[in-house]
Amino acid sequence: MSGPPGDTASHSFEFVAAPSDLTPYLNSLYIWRSPAEQLDDVLPAYSGQMVVFGQGVGRMQFDEATVSESSDAFFLAPLCQARNFSVSGPATLFGVSLNFRGWAALSGLSVHDYHDCFLEPGMVLGDSLARKFQGLAARWREGELDDGALLDAMSDIVRQGISQLPEQHLTVIDRTLEWLSSSFKPDLDRLYDQLPYSKRQAQRLVAQFFGQSPVRLVRRYRAVRAATLLSMPQLPEELEAEIREAFYDQAHLIKEIRFFTGRTPKRLQPGGESSINDMLGPDGYGSVDLFGSGEADQLGHDLLG
Repeated sequence: MSGPPGDTASHSFEFVAAPSDLTPYLNSLYIWRSPAEQLDDVLPAYSGQMVVFGQGVGRMQFDEATVSESSDAFFLAPLCQARNFSVSGPATLFGVSLNFRGWAALSGLSVHDYHDCFLEPGMVLGDSLARKFQGLAARWREGELDDGALLDAMSDIVRQGISQLPEQHLTVIDRTLEWLSSSFKPDLDRLYDQLPYSKRQAQRLVAQFFGQSPVRLVRRYRAVRAATLLSMPQLPEELEAEIREAFYDQAHLIKEIRFFTGRTPKRLQPGGESSINDMLGPDGYGSVDLFGSGEADQLGHDLLG
């Protein structure tokens, strides 16, 4: 059985709210299931993930020559563009979606140097926590942990592993996210004026925490925000017009959304059942306020869930 995008039976997402003490560091917890023997899809540019494969095996193509295979427990470093993946199932995956604060506080790794790759637990965690993390899948398979207990154990590992970030680094992360959320076309000078560093230092730190320069980040989040809004039902005409005005033309809109989400606007229309539609929704994507700059008022609370 193959599970193509759009096959409603090919997968299911269950999002679980992050524990209150970890909300500054996490988007959410989640359980992803697929009954398919083989599922092929695309993962959008996304923040770092902490993953346990209870059953099944995943593979992701990071470039033309490199296809990496998952282990029972691993980290997916932040993605700077959409990546093809496949899962041999049936599969059950448990995840902790780290926001950019969380990735920095847990891993201490520069996203500029570590992105678009799988990382072994020892690369991110100390030896003791890495061993605990690596043993969770076997404990779940043996019935020692149920679904909720496994997510609780993953949360506890994050809780023990995070380190306090310097206040100025938090300022860079938070103000950059606020800046990205402010507009489809945020002004670069405004970002530099808000950061307590020189322009060159600010560029270096933004790349360290986000993996890309501010200019590239604008492209990425403009495409992600546009894709998210275009996937929602009953999108007001004026908001759709605002989205289209943020790109040079229709060809540019399609190219950018495909590069960063792996989909064309047509395939992101309401009713699409790809994992991308779930991950780009309000429950799955918490790093940037995708509904900033007045979109929330235009959409109304009912459409935002």
